Amino acid sequence: MEYKKEACLMIDPVTGAARLVEPSEDPEQIVKAFLKQAKKPHSLIWAMDQLAYGDWQKWEPVMRDLWTMLEELDKLGY
Repeated sequence: MEYKKEACLMIDPVTGAARLVEPSEDPEQIVKAFLKQAKKPHSLIWAMDQLAYGDWQKWEPVMRDLWTMLEELDKLGY
């Protein structure tokens, strides 16, 4: 006898309540649900986006310097 049912445990970040979620077979539905969740204020992705947006001026020069260093290492053959 073989019985399989895949599911995952999701935890609501606001309330901390756990719920069982069955995966969808439709990839489009998965992406739509992800984007819907990402647009909600105070979701994890929203917070990361706000952090990146707010700190862009601080990180942009660092990224430029890192890219310059990687190009120099590439010229040296590393």
